Amino acid sequence: MERTEVLNIKDIENKVKEEVKKLISIPSHRNFVPILEYIENRLSYIPFEKQEVPEKGYNLIYITSEILINTHVDTVPPISMKDPFHPKEINGKIYGRGAADTKGLLASLIIALDLFKERNPDKEIPVSIALTVDEEQNTALGSEYLLKKLDGIKYALVLEPTYGKICSKQMGTLEFSLEVETPSYHASEFEKGENTVKIACEILNEIEDKLKRPVNILHIHGGWKLYLTPKKTSVLAEVKVFENENIKDIEKKIKNVVKNYPQARYILEDAENFLTFKKGKLFNLLEKSYKEALDKSPEEGIMPSWTDAANFARAGIECVIFGFGNLADSHTEREHITVEELVNNVKVFYKFLSILTH
Repeated sequence: MERTEVLNIKDIENKVKEEVKKLISIPSHRNFVPILEYIENRLSYIPFEKQEVPEKGYNLIYITSEILINTHVDTVPPISMKDPFHPKEINGKIYGRGAADTKGLLASLIIALDLFKERNPDKEIPVSIALTVDEEQNTALGSEYLLKKLDGIKYALVLEPTYGKICSKQMGTLEFSLEVETPSYHASEFEKGENTVKIACEILNEIEDKLKRPVNILHIHGGWKLYLTPKKTSVLAEVKVFENENIKDIEKKIKNVVKNYPQARYILEDAENFLTFKKGKLFNLLEKSYKEALDKSPEEGIMPSWTDAANFARAGIECVIFGFGNLADSHTEREHITVEELVNNVKVFYKFLSILTH
């Protein structure tokens, strides 16, 4: 039986706050090298290997165990966030680009690794680690290239903000474009033609009715500020794919709607089926770690967003997605992580490492 350990929570709190603020202050939405260099120096007791990812820099990897802990180091751009790389702490929340997705998780992992090494100086880190690039860039080349280095890896714990829920499932999505084109007319004679914006909206409403679910509009563009009806409107949209559904069936229903509009064209942009990962050794280990670290049972959940776990699962690796942090506010100007979430992450990660050692 593992000995009872008392953690200095205040010390952990101070260290993880300092760490996440440092990580946030290193922009990683275009150039990933500076943050990778910082991590490699920061975790100097881990003999990382650099795996080249063409045109994206490199992944930082340490392969020693059949269990992998993975998170991405890149973030989305600042978008509408003011002072995104100058972290602010307000009422127990730390704001900044990447605070939740996923620099807070990375900071917590770093402090958990430090804590493990301090208490077990003669032991190797009992997990493999992969810090990957390009997850937020729509190509996910980091995890794709990482698969070439994962011989012997059977399990992957993917760190993403899940509100602390243990996720053995991942929502599917179908992303598509609509292009609607008609002749333009002087705006004072708009009734002589069709408005492409209105047609696009009509199509999207019909798709919602047909699929019995909302359509998320990611981007819409049409018209000018000039006094002229819009000749062309383009829409980038997506729908969720639920458990036991098939993307081809959903796409067929969308196409059947669009074909009734000769002015419109449907384009498939991206698609990922709903994923269900095996609940085996890794799930049980994380559940045990959570219970022992926080003295309560975890909730199970479904990760609503695409993650690198999709690439790992395709290679036959058993995956779990987990991390305290707010996904809904990630990518926005409200992105933050609470100090309590950071400390809870450290507790669970440290317990996970400890259980693997004893």
